[in-house]
Amino acid sequence: MFISVRDTEEPEDLLIQQHGIRNFTTEEVRAKGVSQIAAEALETLRDCEQIYISFDVDSLDSSISVGTGTPVPNGLTVEEAIALNAALIQDKRVCCWEIVEVNPTLDTENTMAEHAFDVLEATTQSLVTHF
Repeated sequence: MFISVRDTEEPEDLLIQQHGIRNFTTEEVRAKGVSQIAAEALETLRDCEQIYISFDVDSLDSSISVGTGTPVPNGLTVEEAIALNAALIQDKRVCCWEIVEVNPTLDTENTMAEHAFDVLEATTQSLVTHF
């Protein structure tokens, strides 16, 4: 399952289609709200005993994700990413959470690292206060 994946290649599209992998678009996040998307995402994973969350900073909008290899427009805001990760991490099945694709060589102003740290800090705080 994906949330806010916007730039895929043909082989990836084929695998997504073949396996029926759900992608909640940025438009869906905005129309339904973060809480509803988190609930739907967790419902999609209802049969999973463990959930591994990989937060890819590429899911953020290109205006704020300059320090990554694949910046793409129409992505999540930092606030949306924080709220989404904070909601998802509260599920007791989450066994691991990671942040990926921060590229310090492209992050000349350290902006992406700061945004990524904000997401990490809020997600950790949500986990600590929930349990």
